Amino acid sequence: MKAAYIPVGATGHILASLPMVGELVKKDVEVHYFAPETYRAQVEKTGAQFHVMPAVAAANDSVEGGADFIASIPLVFLGEAAGVIDCILPVLEAEKPDVVIADALALAGRLAAWKLGIPLVMMFTSYAPSSAFQVSGSWPKYSDEHPARAKAKQIALELQAKCGGPLLTIDEIFEGISGFNIVTQPKSFHPCGESYDNRYFFAGAQIAPRADDSGWQAPDNGKPLLYTSLGSLFNNWPEFYQMLFPVVKDMDINVLCSLGKVLKPEDLGDIPENVTTMAFTPQLDVLSKSSFFITHAGTGSAMEALYYGVPCVCIPQMDEQIMTANRMVEVGVASAALTKPEVTSESLRTALTKLLEDAKYTENARAMSKEMHEKGGCERAAQAVIDYVNKCYKN
Repeated sequence: MKAAYIPVGATGHILASLPMVGELVKKDVEVHYFAPETYRAQVEKTGAQFHVMPAVAAANDSVEGGADFIASIPLVFLGEAAGVIDCILPVLEAEKPDVVIADALALAGRLAAWKLGIPLVMMFTSYAPSSAFQVSGSWPKYSDEHPARAKAKQIALELQAKCGGPLLTIDEIFEGISGFNIVTQPKSFHPCGESYDNRYFFAGAQIAPRADDSGWQAPDNGKPLLYTSLGSLFNNWPEFYQMLFPVVKDMDINVLCSLGKVLKPEDLGDIPENVTTMAFTPQLDVLSKSSFFITHAGTGSAMEALYYGVPCVCIPQMDEQIMTANRMVEVGVASAALTKPEVTSESLRTALTKLLEDAKYTENARAMSKEMHEKGGCERAAQAVIDYVNKCYKN
């Protein structure tokens, strides 16, 4: 079997796909993976054949007419598709894959499958739509005359003329699915989980070993480990640590703080003896040894925490993170979802005390971890893709 994988050129999306790609290769699937040059080494480690795909998404982030992000977002993804489809198609026409596997936001992957007339598998690295749940349902509405939407429609018409398939309207972009869909969440976590049929495989977190040259060693004093990471985009927030440190200094725990590339330890004031700071941490290794996690609730980090059964305090920074944080509270794996203005020493103390004193959060996180290990994972996701493709050609 031969497969092509088309991602969007964003680190979180690409990293989420690589464990499954590696498993496909182990199962003797020849995988052709398209990505910007900066990801070559990571892709080639999976055994997939690497093909350079232009990194064009950032060029479409600004839109004429003062459009806001929601107005322009269809144009961003359509612009990326238009920028890479002519690079992808000649390779695929020569290689003749049996299936295209595409990130749900990689519209070029959908277009390529439609053009070639072969099965399409979509991978949702966040939330997937169903009859009961809309990804974009709560977004503001814009008319087709809006400058960003008019430009997006023109690109969509050009792409449809080139590749066929349905017109990539905003509904098709964000609510469209394929004949088979991989979702990197456990079904019990996803909103309206009961509304999803056998066209969806809930694989949960996609975990594979990552090289670690950080030298980090877990403390060996027998105390619980609290890990904190505010993600890669909004972590330049020294005031957070100045609120956190007075709370944890008197707690009988170890604390590890991942600061990112901007903050330095000297920016944080007095650091308690039970706190260790690092610019970057081997997150999977750390989570596998953590008792609790303060997280920005990005989907990747949230699912990784639940894969290891680690309950959380959530401090989301963006709309999707807020949704994930609130969902974590709803299903009982997080003690709080605090927006930035709500973060104080007192709110952190309350949230952490709940985790320390109420075992239900750990129990619920471990139950979700068990679900992911038993029903999902990258190996099962890969086999599900193979089974689907075989079924397509058998029929």
